[in-house]
Amino acid sequence: MAADPAVIEDACLSPLLEEGFEAKSFAAATMQNQMVGDTLQKLAIGIAALDKELYSQVVTNYEDLLSQATGIEALEGVLKMMHTRIESLRTAVDRIGSKVIDPYQVIVSRTRQLSRLQNVCDLLRKVIRMLYLLKRLKSQLQGGTREITKVAQTFSEIDQLSGSGDLSGVVILEEEGVWLARARREVESQAKKMLMQGLELMNSSQVGVALQVFHNLTQLPSSLLTILTGYKEAIQHDIQNSLDPSSLVLSSNGRAGALSAPEMIRGN
Repeated sequence: MAADPAVIEDACLSPLLEEGFEAKSFAAATMQNQMVGDTLQKLAIGIAALDKELYSQVVTNYEDLLSQATGIEALEGVLKMMHTRIESLRTAVDRIGSKVIDPYQVIVSRTRQLSRLQNVCDLLRKVIRMLYLLKRLKSQLQGGTREITKVAQTFSEIDQLSGSGDLSGVVILEEEGVWLARARREVESQAKKMLMQGLELMNSSQVGVALQVFHNLTQLPSSLLTILTGYKEAIQHDIQNSLDPSSLVLSSNGRAGALSAPEMIRGN
């Protein structure tokens, strides 16, 4: 059953079909034109016509509407079931996450603690070893030059231990730092004197001990360079004196004023 075309096409009701219809504007225009009663009557007729049209459409398309309504109910059931399963899955994921994440956090924490404990133990071992070497060094220094090779070996071990890790900030070791530097200078001085005496007396054993000391102190190249430089200067000095006329005059009386190479090296 179709709606009355006269009602639908009425000029007063045509604004109702526009997309930008506004009820307030329509009511204001109706009151302004003093067509309130006529418009209300036409609206009542239009509502009745629409009711008839809707009823006709429902009767005509009853089967389709019923199937669509059934489909909507089925879709709602599926959506509800999916929602339930999603919630179950989320709960399971949260439960699994708690079983995995919590142990993982514990493992991370314990691993960090273990690493720090290992670092502390390593530092303590180095400190204990360093204290032992310092104690041994003090005992060896009391033996004088007889223990100088052992002293140099202990210095070598101390240098290796210091180079294997950062021991700064350890108060007990920093307090020994000044004494250790002074002891090293004394050993270097003793080794230099021993080397000069060995060269002067042609004592290979004494020279070997001195060189071993410088080797343990990691100063062998610089020490040899100093010795060679001293001998070079001494030889140049002797050559100049030999070619000096005044030296030739005194040659019959011996070279009383000449300096030996070791003496010149000590002077340097």
